[in-house]
Amino acid sequence: MSKIRYVSEAAPPWGTPIDLALADLYARSAAMGLVDARHAGATSPDAPGLSRLLKSLQQHGIGGDGVRTLAPLLRAQAATPDADTERALAQGLQRLAEALEDSAAPAAEWPAMRAVFGDELLGELLAVSPASLRRYAGQERATPQEVAERLHWLALVVADLAGAYNDFGMRRWFERPRSQLGGKNPRQVLGRRWSVDGEGALRVRTLASVLRGANPLAA
Repeated sequence: MSKIRYVSEAAPPWGTPIDLALADLYARSAAMGLVDARHAGATSPDAPGLSRLLKSLQQHGIGGDGVRTLAPLLRAQAATPDADTERALAQGLQRLAEALEDSAAPAAEWPAMRAVFGDELLGELLAVSPASLRRYAGQERATPQEVAERLHWLALVVADLAGAYNDFGMRRWFERPRSQLGGKNPRQVLGRRWSVDGEGALRVRTLASVLRGANPLAA
């Protein structure tokens, strides 16, 4: 997974909260495989890149009305928004963020997470056998709900880590003992057959979320 770059001069002059929310939307969408982060136009929230992203969200049935409220962002030469427009944009971005949080998309997330972790480590993290992983990823069999939930959770963690780590660093992050986890590494805290609603997953996700915004000192 290529690191998301936010290029403010390529985007309309929105306020910082909207800029940050938009960059986070891109990071999550790229981790979920909904946008190709290797494409130069997709790594920064300019109008063409945003148009591709919103089209992808619609194709995957994610976002609903939240997609339409971002129409002002598609105007490359947009003027500074008034208070009502800025408020509508912030609300639309919030709805999209919540929609991404709640929308597992295994067909897109399998190739994205295989690229980051490789099949062996990914299978261990998701508690599935290599053979089952390949069948699910190849859509030979439907991904069970519990596995799809773990896969989606992992993509969201990757989105949080993406600002501070490359793919190699992300893999090591799961293996490195953390004082915040009582000296255990994230894989140990998750354990086997873990649930996204379990205490271990909550602790690991909370630790990863500190890194949102690319602050390596918080690692």
